Amino acid sequence: MKEELVRDWSFGYILEHWIRVVSIAVLAFTGIYIHTPFIAGGPDSTIMASMRFSHFVAAYVIVLGLVVRVYMAFKSTFDADWKDFSIVENLKNVPDVLAYYLFIKGSHKDYRRYNPLQALAYLFTGLVIIFTAFTGAALYHGKAFGIIPCPDSFRWVSNLLGGESYTRIWHILAMWYFIVFMLAHVYLAVTISMINKDRTLTSIFTGYKLKKH
Repeated sequence: MKEELVRDWSFGYILEHWIRVVSIAVLAFTGIYIHTPFIAGGPDSTIMASMRFSHFVAAYVIVLGLVVRVYMAFKSTFDADWKDFSIVENLKNVPDVLAYYLFIKGSHKDYRRYNPLQALAYLFTGLVIIFTAFTGAALYHGKAFGIIPCPDSFRWVSNLLGGESYTRIWHILAMWYFIVFMLAHVYLAVTISMINKDRTLTSIFTGYKLKKH
């Protein structure tokens, strides 16, 4: 069997991926602190102000990153992969991959870049990013970057979810979704890389994956 190193990710895709990872990490850390300050200083301290500022910046970055990723899905000269996210086609193939993950089958069909569960999970994650941005905007009171006043333009989100307390709960649940998603994502990347010996894990650093013919 012949093995060949093939470029699986361009620099743009790699950069967008790691910016999203850092943004989620910053959002989770600062969000936990804002909800439950665990460093001495209190709610009116400089530390809290810095945490809020970092949270705000990371929120903008992850939303802009999503916009860039959608643009690349349609316009990337390296690989416009929007067809890989077909909901109908991926749903039809979920049983095939699910049986593999549950050890019912020893293999699954060959898929271009993402298997059906991956594609659907990434689509759902994009929706969660949007949902989290809306709930975060509904909870935010103050000035953007400490300068631009933020009117209550997203009050309707809280009204829709049953009030600010429920909005905060949904916002926190979204954070936990990202944490669980990242843990599962890393676990599967490591596992698949070890089983297939195809450098899946390192490809997001180097851009290259090992293909077997």
